[in-house]
Amino acid sequence: MKVMQQLHAALIDFFIFNLFLTLVSLPIMVAWGLPLSWLSPIGNLIFSPFLSAFLLISTVSFFCELLQIPHGLLDRLLEYVAFAWQYILNLAPHNSSIGCTQTSFYLLLVISIATFILLMIPTFRIAQKRLIVLSILFFCTLAILKVAQPKDLHTTLPCINKTIEIIRAGNQTALIDRGAFSERASPASWMQYHCIPDLIKTTGSLSIEHLILPRPTIRALEAAIALMQHASVTSICYPTINGELSGSHRGVFRKWYAIAKSLGVQLIRIQRKTAIPIGDTQITLAPDTQIQYREVIFKELKVNP
Repeated sequence: MKVMQQLHAALIDFFIFNLFLTLVSLPIMVAWGLPLSWLSPIGNLIFSPFLSAFLLISTVSFFCELLQIPHGLLDRLLEYVAFAWQYILNLAPHNSSIGCTQTSFYLLLVISIATFILLMIPTFRIAQKRLIVLSILFFCTLAILKVAQPKDLHTTLPCINKTIEIIRAGNQTALIDRGAFSERASPASWMQYHCIPDLIKTTGSLSIEHLILPRPTIRALEAAIALMQHASVTSICYPTINGELSGSHRGVFRKWYAIAKSLGVQLIRIQRKTAIPIGDTQITLAPDTQIQYREVIFKELKVNP
């Protein structure tokens, strides 16, 4: 019975610590365009024993290597630990992240200061009361950020010489590649560390109902793959491709297609003039200029918001 009481107290302290860190670091996370995850406390709780096991086994394996002691079994065990952690990570829902639009820094700073003040009030020194008051403050903060999220928006994100057009209407978001997806030499890392944070700061959302790729080049497809893996994409519109894909273009296209299907993303080939609904308005897509890219030919999509 005493063990259960100690475990219960430890869990309460653990969740208090996670809520405290989240609220205090909120101004930095929002300023950098980092999403919140409602699974973070549970993930941290599960990750701790895996991290301890990984560090222990890797340390013993390191000293075995120095002392020339066979450690093949330890290496195999280390692989199993890493595999088990990756498997658990893949069980998390794809939509577990919460985007926060860029709000007043001073408002977020007030929330962080309020967190410190609440913990210093004698009334809230009891662990259960601290957990309750921090939970209320956390959900109130999420409500404030949700209210600040723009419902209607039409803007662009720059990338070197090209841009990404963002249209938001009726809490739905359309992302139109105006050549930016093909600008970077490493589109996947650019998408994860630059484009997605900018998207979160602008729209306050990680959900993209319509991704429009007027030019499905290798880099554009690689950027779209990274976007699907780190955000929630409902559908992708792309032009009909004529010709036989070959080389790296075929490999990237197959990977893009397989990942889209595995994530339940709807792939829409635009063969004729088509209207895509977004909120109370619509986006018109139509085949335009014919382009030859490597061994294939496609008609670039003309997008009229």
